[in-house]
Amino acid sequence: MLAALGVLVWMALRLGVFSGWGSDYYQINAVFDEASGLKVGVGVEVAGINVGRVADISLYGVDKAQVSLAIRNDVRLPLDSRAVIRTQGVLGDKFVEIFPGTQGSAVLSSGSQIQETVSAVDLSELLEKLGSVADDLKVLTSALAKDGGGQDLRDIVNNVKELSHSLKELTAANGPGVTKAIETLGRVADNMEAITDRVNKGQGTLGQLINDDSAMRELRATLAGLRQITDKVSSGEGTLGRLVNDSTTIDKIDQALTSVNNYLEKSESMAVTVDYRADWMTRYDYLKSTLGIKLHTSPYRYYLLGVTGDYFGNYSRTDYTYNGRQYRRENRDRGRLKFNAQIAQRFYDLVVRGGVFESGAGFGLDYYLFDETLAITMEAFSGDFDHNPHLRAMASWRFWKYFYLGAGYDDFISDLHRSTPFFSFGFSFTDDDLKELLGGASSFISK
Repeated sequence: MLAALGVLVWMALRLGVFSGWGSDYYQINAVFDEASGLKVGVGVEVAGINVGRVADISLYGVDKAQVSLAIRNDVRLPLDSRAVIRTQGVLGDKFVEIFPGTQGSAVLSSGSQIQETVSAVDLSELLEKLGSVADDLKVLTSALAKDGGGQDLRDIVNNVKELSHSLKELTAANGPGVTKAIETLGRVADNMEAITDRVNKGQGTLGQLINDDSAMRELRATLAGLRQITDKVSSGEGTLGRLVNDSTTIDKIDQALTSVNNYLEKSESMAVTVDYRADWMTRYDYLKSTLGIKLHTSPYRYYLLGVTGDYFGNYSRTDYTYNGRQYRRENRDRGRLKFNAQIAQRFYDLVVRGGVFESGAGFGLDYYLFDETLAITMEAFSGDFDHNPHLRAMASWRFWKYFYLGAGYDDFISDLHRSTPFFSFGFSFTDDDLKELLGGASSFISK
């Protein structure tokens, strides 16, 4: 327990303190309208590559935020570069991304300031606007509830009366039009009379059915055929007859319904577990989040569905020339999620999993020790196209019923130099645990 607490303290210090400040870095500043959610020590990226860290965040003037950026000396940025506060996926942290300006122009020196900045969208501001709209609706309903509001409603009713009176006068003023409408209704009545006259003369389908004896004979023959069918059903002939009269068929249907009922009872007894894990990837100084839902159809089988944050995203390379030198840039689409969809089968203390791992095909093994307080996990799945498989090994210790700590090594045979140690913290709740927590919270609130 002391070792785990020590690891957590070290992780907190590692995440909170910027460790790259020194002679290998130079400082530039960027002023944003607001920097909520941005923390000291998070990365600064150019074209998806980490080039520095946020060194300090301070108040600029009375209503803006100044962010000091420590940039590596080997990275020189043009004066017209642009700084943007972005978010790493849906569940990630905020970081600063710099878009270089015109190549070949003057560069930013130590202590200079980026002129063009873009702040992140503030969710609290959106919620505040929604709250103001709700307040306006409340004021409107309160006004209608008062005597003045009732008077307004009476005025609306009077306006409707005046409108109906105006329509009456309009109708009186347009007497010929009303007369024309009545004439049209008269012509409709004449047409209906012509139709009934044709039916009486035996013309048309309905007229033949009523006046032609042959049509009636065909109808009687049809009814006779239906009677023969019902007689066969009553005597047990045909599929429908056996279904109605044969008890064996009824028994088979009853067995099928019993099987369906048993399946529905099993589905009602299905258990659900919600699991969340945060992995600190030490090499990239990145907090990777994974959310999963396990559907336990039996004590020895479950299905897993979930999403996980994506640090690298879609990967491509671009070659370019700068100041007479050749460079290669890695382009990444950082703002997407990867998906998990697996089936797991347990054999004593070993769980075998297969399916989709972070949007790639693969399999995994979980081995539990010491009454399931310690778990050793190994996963292998397809990584980027035409590269080595993605391998991950970790060990986790559940120190309490709901929470656990872990450590491991990710992508340790990567040919893209992406291997990194990581430390994990997670928690999991079953549907029964959630019911207890929600029940306890509701009772506490009622008190």
